[in-house]
This record gives sequence, structure tokens and C-alpha cells, in this order.
Amino acid sequence: MIKQLLVIVLVSLASISFAQNNLAQNRIIKVSSENTNAIGSAKKMVDGQVSESSQWVSNGNDPSWIVIGLDKVNKIGGIHLYFNMPNSKPAEEFRAEFKRNGQWQSIPSANVTANKFNEVALAFDATVDVVTDSIRIVLTKTKNDNFVIKEICVWPENRLGLPQFGTEVTGYVGHPEPYVPKIYINQSGYNLGKPKRFTAPLTDNGTIFNIVEKGKTNSLFRGKIINNIGDFSAFNPVSEKEYVIVADTFKSFPFRIGMWWIERVTYQNAINFMIDSRHYVGNYTKKCSGTYGWRDDSHFGWELHTLVPQYLSNPEAYLRMPHQVSYQAPADSTLWGALKPYNESAPDIVKLIHWGADVIVSQKLTHEHFKGQLAYFLYAWPYIKQWLPQQNYDVVKKFAFEVWQLKTVDKSYAYNESDGHDMLALKTKIGTTKGALPPGASIIPNLMMYEVAKREKVEDAEMYFDSAYNQVKWMIEKLDWNDPIITKGQRMSEFITMTSLTYMLNQYPDRAPVGLKQKIADWADVVIRRSDNMWDFRKLDDKEAWCPTGTLPQHWNEVGNIVGFPAAIISMVQYIDNNDKANRLHEIAYAQLDNSFGRNPCGRHCSFDAEAEIEGVDLGWYHQHPGGIGQLENARFVLEGSPKNAHYPYHPERGDIGWTEGWVSFNVAYNLSLAYMAWIDTKFDVSGDKKWKTIRLKVPLNFDYKKTETVTVDLTNKNGEITKLILTEESKNSEYFSAKIKIRASNTTVSYGLGYFRKSVLMN
Repeated sequence: MIKQLLVIVLVSLASISFAQNNLAQNRIIKVSSENTNAIGSAKKMVDGQVSESSQWVSNGNDPSWIVIGLDKVNKIGGIHLYFNMPNSKPAEEFRAEFKRNGQWQSIPSANVTANKFNEVALAFDATVDVVTDSIRIVLTKTKNDNFVIKEICVWPENRLGLPQFGTEVTGYVGHPEPYVPKIYINQSGYNLGKPKRFTAPLTDNGTIFNIVEKGKTNSLFRGKIINNIGDFSAFNPVSEKEYVIVADTFKSFPFRIGMWWIERVTYQNAINFMIDSRHYVGNYTKKCSGTYGWRDDSHFGWELHTLVPQYLSNPEAYLRMPHQVSYQAPADSTLWGALKPYNESAPDIVKLIHWGADVIVSQKLTHEHFKGQLAYFLYAWPYIKQWLPQQNYDVVKKFAFEVWQLKTVDKSYAYNESDGHDMLALKTKIGTTKGALPPGASIIPNLMMYEVAKREKVEDAEMYFDSAYNQVKWMIEKLDWNDPIITKGQRMSEFITMTSLTYMLNQYPDRAPVGLKQKIADWADVVIRRSDNMWDFRKLDDKEAWCPTGTLPQHWNEVGNIVGFPAAIISMVQYIDNNDKANRLHEIAYAQLDNSFGRNPCGRHCSFDAEAEIEGVDLGWYHQHPGGIGQLENARFVLEGSPKNAHYPYHPERGDIGWTEGWVSFNVAYNLSLAYMAWIDTKFDVSGDKKWKTIRLKVPLNFDYKKTETVTVDLTNKNGEITKLILTEESKNSEYFSAKIKIRASNTTVSYGLGYFRKSVLMN
């Protein structure tokens, strides 16, 4: 059964005078039947009053219909329906249709099943433009003897969504809370030792806040709210209790503070989404147009760009996950199968990496972004080959080298903005807000191909490095960080730009173009300036624009940039010499995560199913998009909604406005943030004498607070020989894993992580 996708507005059942722009008020109405013995009549449904004496009752509970004739052709944005007498059930199933060219046409976003609510607001999405002079409501299922409707409102399209009654939206489908608390927090919880902040828009400057244990009143931490922000970063209790923030007359939702809390509640979820959303073999196996490896990926899904870093950054976390994926042979060998199957013992993340590469080479996809994905596979080969046949590497390598400099493309791709597909060519075109062509997309793929070419002893390996170098040099000279289209205007692909620049500086510090570090620092200044607001939210520009906007009411849904922004910040913060600036950047990075977890003007997590899927979340996003190209609504952990420009700086009353839809490109941005969060927090500490050493590793792996866990690290001697060493968690709820060993050779290195995410320390 499809979950109901509605915003419910709880209003008084007393008479209400509706806004003048209700297109249905006092219009001509026709019905399939009417119970003449009941109070009211059909025309009462559009008299602007909600009451028991002002209603329509059908003659029986067979499918019924209502037709509303408008005074002229209008573009319709949505409808409100008010059902039922006291102690009766609302209509369970119904739909809205509109007349076009003399025929009734369905409205996909207004097809309702399993309704339980008496007052329903249905906002039409952009699947179809509802331009008409007639609306029909078809009612098909009820548990009553009759259908009963007290009032129908029809609203014209409005960028701010459907009109609301009262000062705020007070209830939503499937959720019992009567309101959103006016203290906005990360509803799930905060990481120990990380920035912990909240927003209180309605409090006076200097208001005292207290943190109390849920259900108790004794203050455990006290602070002041300054400019509508409270900071409790210094509050780091090691416990499994829930806490509540109290300030003035307001009280927050309960939340947790825990070791690697954000990672703990989302690592498995992130992989679950990638498993479910695959094309043909995920949880929706029918053909989806314009998609390839993952449903709705087009050519800018960035899947291997993020899956590979995830694994490299924290391999143990993915090795210990349960196995959900098994190889499925294709019914059509042109879709996948060019790569021989993996060993079933492989972790799911490796199977996903295999899948992504297999689809690209099997379908011979030559778009520049798909070619870039193959570079990640080839680069990661030494770390994943234990589960994969050598044939995989040989096939991918052959295809990648053959098409790398190919200028043309194999097919016409939707939303393609590329000028050409030669990966060595200088890329000077900046993509639009669609996010299909972010600056610097060729840098990391070329640098990875450089390493692969050197490994394969390719004679002209330097050309890959030269291409990346020239691209970075051009970006230093030409990119203006003040121009929103260069950064936040990329909507969900911005992480590509900054992580590409920092990759060059991190991996090739002595060969990077002059001015790169300063260019990165300049970006940080813009970020800090544009995040100076009560949400710590990085705005689109220095004026009144908070989020990308466009010409249509559904523009734009930018959850990808929000959840991917920590990757961009964490990748570059090491190059900020000023400690105050570095600390502020960390605050901003975690504030964007908090934004996606409810610290936003809507007070909601960006995933519709968050309440069921993420521990501690109280309110998921308003609705999910049914169908669409990706058919993602039933995948797990879909990141699908974000506050729109009109919600800021603080307009929760505007409710469910703009476009909401899951997209692979949103989730992969979060995947990369998880990778960089693991990388920055992975640290070794070695102590002892020349013979005996105590090795301690801090790493995001303590996800079970009641279990002593382990992690395997590499010991590499001066000859390059590797032995495995198991470190054990120092207590059941510790951030450190350790072991004491006897060093048998000088110049031994201990390391964790792989490739460019490897962290190591020399033990002399």
C-alpha cells in the first residue's frame, strides 16, 4: 500500500471564512447522487463554511463523484477537502481529476489511498500542469454508509503553497504530535565532542536555556541563547539518556548525545538506499527511462564517486555489515554482465561498486561523467580485488583507456550540459542549477587515472596529471566564489568542486598549481560570511536568497547540497591556518547535517520515512513523491525534501511548498560526507619503548554501545610486507581501540583506511 502523501491541516470544525482566492467558493457544483434526507446539500460544499449543517451526503457508499465548475480557466495548485460527521470515518480512497480538451485527466499527486484524516490538503506537484475550468473529485471507498463532505476549497497555483488557516500547520499525516516545538534541533541526536547547536527563533536575546533529562526538571547544562542560537557543544555526557532543551516557555523534542551518533544511525541506512535504488535489481525492477545503474541517475548520479570513498575511509564499518546483495544474472546481457560475478563473500558496498562499473561497461556508456566513475573503480582495485575476478579489472581498464579521450558520446542524455566528452580536455563550461556539470568534475578521475596509468606502466601517464593540473589552474584563475552558480547553485553537486581541489592539494602538495591553498581559503571566507544567521545555514548569496530558486513553484529541492556540504568543508578545513575560522567551519558543517535532521524552519527531517528508519527522529518530511522516474518512494532512507527559499528566515506557516522527490544524487552527496567525517576523525596514538608499543586508534566504529568491538589495522614493515593486527575497543562505549604489541622490525608503519583516505603512523 502506498503511504499517504498529504499535508494535514487541523482546523476547528466550527464555521471558517475562507480566503477570497478559493476558486470553488459559490461556484456551480454537480454530484453523482445526494441523500435528500440528510442535513445540507451539494451546494453547501462550496459555501465557505465548515459545519455539520453545511455539508453534502451521498446516496449510498458506491463510488461517487463531485464536479466543480470554475468561473474561468485557472492553473490549480491544490485542493482542501473536509470530511464527515462526528464519530464517522473519512473517505479512505479518493482522487482528483481535471478536464482538459473535454476529457477528464488524472492528477498523479492527488490519488489518495489509506486516508485516515478528516481534513486533507492536497498540493499538486509538477507531474502535470492542472490548467482547467473544471475539477472532479472521485470518491471510491469509505467505511460509512455514505460519503460526507463539509467543504471543498480549490486553490490557484502559488509559489508559497496552499493557504493555511491560523498561524501554523499543526498536524501531519501519520504523526501524533500536535505541533512542532519552537526549539529546533537535530531530532535524532548529536555526536560527542562535536558542535551541538540549536535555533530558537521566538526567544529574546540572552534568554537562558537548560538541558534536562527527559521526564525530569534538574538542569544538567545551562547556557544563553544569543541571536536565536543556543550552543551546548561543551555538554558531552557519556550516557544513553534522552535530553530536552527548555527555554522560556518552549521545550524541544527529546534527543540523544552519543559516540559517533550520526554515523551510528545512518551508516547502514546509506547502504540500504544504494541497495534498494539500483535499476532492475533493486526494490523496483521495471524499466525506468533515462536511468542506468541506479534509478533516476541519468549521467550525474556520482555513485562510484562516493561509494569508493565510503569504503576506503572506513573499511571495517562496511565489512561487518550484514549481506543483503546476491548476484543476479541479467535477462538482457546489454544491460549488465560484461563483468564476471563477484565472490558472494564480498561486502555489499563492494558488490555495489561492481554493479556500477558493470552497467557502464556493459552498456558502453561514454558520457564524461560515466567515464569518470570508472576511474574510481580502477583506482580502488588493489583494495577490492580479493572479491573480484581479474577479468573485471581487465574489462574496465580496456574500456576506460579506449574511450577516455573520445569526444563524442554514445547516446543523447537527458539534462546533458557537456560541451564534449574528452576527459583530458579543459572544462570551461559551468553547469546550471540542475547540477549536471559542476566545476572540476574531471579532476579526481584524471588524477586517479594517473595513478592507474603509473601502476600499469603506461608510457604517457603524465597526460592525466597534466589535464587535472590545467583544470585546477583554470579554476583558480576563473572561478568567482561570490557567484552562487559556482557553489550552492549546483544544488546537489557542489561537493564535486571543493573535494576535487582539495584532492589535488592533499595528494600532490608539491605539484599543485600556485594559489590553490589561497583559493580554498577564499571559499571558506564566503562560506563563513553567508552562514552568519540563526540557522548557521550557508545561504545562496549575500542578499535575501537562502536557497536556489527558479521559474517554477517546484524549484528547487536542494537537499543534496545540504547533506553533501560537510564533505566539502571537512576536505578543506585542514588548510585553514586560523583556528577561529577552522572551528567556525566545523560548526557550519555540522549545522548542515542538523538542518537535514530538523534544525530548519520546517522542523522536519529531510526524509519522509525518517521516523521509522532513523532512531530518535520525531518528524519526517511532509510527503514523498509517488512514482517519478526513479520510483524511489519505497526505497529505504530516501533523502527527498528540504526547506525552500520562502521558508527562510522563519516561515513554518508556509508548510509543504515546492518540489519534493528522492534522487540518487541527493543520497550520494550524504555518502561522501560520511566518508570525509570518518577520515577526519581517524587518528592514531602510539606510545611505549623501542620494543613494546601500545597502539590506539580513534575511528567511527563504536556503533553498539553495549558490545566490545574490534577493528583490524595493517602493520607494514620496511619491505612493504603487511600483517594484520586486531585492536579491541577499550571499553564497551569507547572511541578508542587498542593493542599492545612487540615490534619485531624497525620502520614499521601502522595504518587504517585505504588509498587516499589511509591514515598511518611510523613506529620507531
